[in-house]
Amino acid sequence: MSTPIIENIAANVAAAVGQVTVANGYNQDLTAVRPRRVDFSDIVPEDRLVLVMQTDNEPTASQFTGTKQWLQTFELQALVIDSDEAIGSVDTRINQIVSDLRKVMRVDPHRGGYAMDTICGADSRFDDEGFSGAVIEMGVLYRTRVDDPYSQV
Repeated sequence: MSTPIIENIAANVAAAVGQVTVANGYNQDLTAVRPRRVDFSDIVPEDRLVLVMQTDNEPTASQFTGTKQWLQTFELQALVIDSDEAIGSVDTRINQIVSDLRKVMRVDPHRGGYAMDTICGADSRFDDEGFSGAVIEMGVLYRTRVDDPYSQV
């Protein structure tokens, strides 16, 4: 069975987050998770966990006849759980995670050949009971045939 282009892109985004490791030259090891449930009941918050959330997409102007161009948005929700072992401030840890995620998303802006570009947008901070973090907005521009979301153009 074929896989839609957008699913290949989403899987690539999650895999890219998983490449953020100390061994690969980043500040920490991050773990990517694509939630299986809308209410997040399958997620247990833990330090350096990044939820890869696919949000709304929107059509954009395509320059080629017979194609459909999309901007698919994602939110990377990075959790930072404070602990006695943490050396730096929470802000420092969040800044490092945000910077590492921005860097790794630009390593392959074509998402394994499925996209035309990856655009990193704004980030916003959050603070909840027991953990803090940041949400990074990003968009992936891709194109398919107008009548076939399984075929990349």
